[in-house]
Amino acid sequence: MAEIEQPFDQMMSVFERHEGPRKMELVVGVPTSFATAWLIPRLDFFRKANTDIELRLDTSGSPVEKLGDSLDMIIFFAEEGAEKVSFQPLRPQGAFIVAQEGTVNPLDGLRQTLKRTPLLVHRQLPRILDSWMAAVGLPADFDLTIDRFDDGPLLVAAAQSGLGLALVLEDMINFYGNASGLVRPFGEYVRTPFSYAIAAKPVSGNSRAVQRFGAWIAEETRKDGGTTLPEKLLETP
Repeated sequence: MAEIEQPFDQMMSVFERHEGPRKMELVVGVPTSFATAWLIPRLDFFRKANTDIELRLDTSGSPVEKLGDSLDMIIFFAEEGAEKVSFQPLRPQGAFIVAQEGTVNPLDGLRQTLKRTPLLVHRQLPRILDSWMAAVGLPADFDLTIDRFDDGPLLVAAAQSGLGLALVLEDMINFYGNASGLVRPFGEYVRTPFSYAIAAKPVSGNSRAVQRFGAWIAEETRKDGGTTLPEKLLETP
């Protein structure tokens, strides 16, 4: 062993020098909606600029529970003040009414329209309705006919079919595909505590990869204007 130890170490040193830099692995949990509509079309730009990072996306669900276990970073739909992890908002979500074009006369006003037209809402996001009603000046006891749907695509499809006024978050329109035939009859825009967000807890010490991906996605979402929307709440008729 004494005779072969030194030449063996020299041989391994030669292999390491010629092996080239090793790639950093990065596993990011992401919702399918965000990955399909926003991340995938931009991902090639990140990979070309960061050839030393081996990025893998995980869309299997339960991202918060897997963070720091099998996931280095997560992109998830977060509610301010209600999450178990610290996060950085990426795409803050506003809420507004959409309807099938021609089914609503804006001159009738929001209150009168709601008295005779069902309001379609997302069953899993009840706080959006409360925030929206308060922001547009509707009392909590305002008489509404409400139809509830379990996910964004169904909510958008119901509005397209003329079933009522749909209260949506802006990325329900941006991310869930075809929004043709829909209009915003009253022009209101209400800020909500919801956003797509990122949180990180590197699994295997690859903090440099996490920092670089986090900085890239934050910059890309900052540049992305998304749907053209008013920046302040408009007065409701």
